[in-house]
Amino acid sequence: MFTLPFHDCEINVISQSHPLSGPLRHEQTHWQMKENAMWIRIPSIAEFNVQNGTSVEIFPLNEGIDPLVLQHFLLSTPYAALSLQRNELPLHAAALTKKGWDSAILVCAHSGTGKSTTAAALCQNGWSLLNDDISRLTLENNQLVVHPASQSIRLWPDSCEKLAVDAPKLSLSVGLKNKLLWPAPSCQDALPVRSIVELVRPRKDEEVITSGWHSVTGGEVFGLTRLHTFRPPLISGLNKAAVHFKFAAHIAHHFPVHRLVIDTTMSPQTVAELIEAHFCHE
Repeated sequence: MFTLPFHDCEINVISQSHPLSGPLRHEQTHWQMKENAMWIRIPSIAEFNVQNGTSVEIFPLNEGIDPLVLQHFLLSTPYAALSLQRNELPLHAAALTKKGWDSAILVCAHSGTGKSTTAAALCQNGWSLLNDDISRLTLENNQLVVHPASQSIRLWPDSCEKLAVDAPKLSLSVGLKNKLLWPAPSCQDALPVRSIVELVRPRKDEEVITSGWHSVTGGEVFGLTRLHTFRPPLISGLNKAAVHFKFAAHIAHHFPVHRLVIDTTMSPQTVAELIEAHFCHE
């Protein structure tokens, strides 16, 4: 019934809640963490117990809740926790590839910047999607690899308008946000990472940053990697600081990391064209 992109993960629905017992490395109202264990409570939806990177227990909080809703939340914080427990890196980034490539780029950004809308615009230009929201990264033979998980992009209605997508024909995404599911052209293969792009749209109250491409190097890469890890508190809460440092160091030493600063007047199509042009001229 429930699926995750791991071959060796057991998922069970349980009938009784059991939050973690201490000592805990991190505790707040809806999260508890210690090394290799995490308890997550999503009010009115479910509680999740994530253990050792190999098992998830789901305790529904609402009798008769749609399994699709549980699957949606399973693929958020529980999925990221499992990834870290397995000594992987769950990056809050879209992953895309294009015809003729044997690699993928990662596009990360703060919520509301336009990451998903840009990913959709690239897909309209012939690119293929591996992930929309969480990109699970592994290090294999000293190579950074991104694994596919999602085949749809969740878009706000106004993004559909900007992309000229027929919103009434799309399904409503489950979850707490009224987004729409756009079925993107997808890639089902794990691919080496080619480059990482941070998409930045400065707010009106921020210092003016020159629009265009900027290189991110050295220690700044470490900050960027932490900032765009999905749920950064999981790093210390699950005692994975050393693992995270290893990934950040590998990225800093082996990968081109770029920051693309865009202004509020740029359309999704313009941003997609800037990305495409950049990588066509590498």
